[in-house]
Amino acid sequence: MRTIDNQSQDIFLNGLSLLLGVGLIAAPWYFGFASETAAAWNAWIFGTTVAILAVLALMQTYDWEVYAIAAGGLWVCLAPWALGFQEATVATWAHVSFGIALIISASSEVWRLRESPSAYEV
Repeated sequence: MRTIDNQSQDIFLNGLSLLLGVGLIAAPWYFGFASETAAAWNAWIFGTTVAILAVLALMQTYDWEVYAIAAGGLWVCLAPWALGFQEATVATWAHVSFGIALIISASSEVWRLRESPSAYEV
């Protein structure tokens, strides 16, 4: 397992993941798909999960946290088709957009965990 002593870049990336998680929680109300049960609950559950993982990563970033955020982002991207709410266009676009942003943020942090001289094995 790799970890990194958080520097400003790591705090930025983990803060971005936190904001994306909170945004995903708020998305059903903001974009108006709170009545679409599967889409709303998926956004609330995975938004909360990502936010909790990001808060943990703000304290000390471990690779498992970042991989979990990336996996959550992948699920959020695929959820409209897996859960059958792809006909709800706004919910689908919100999920795909947030999911891609989470994957990009987590991928950047994975790169930092592999390439940064301040990253180390525990």
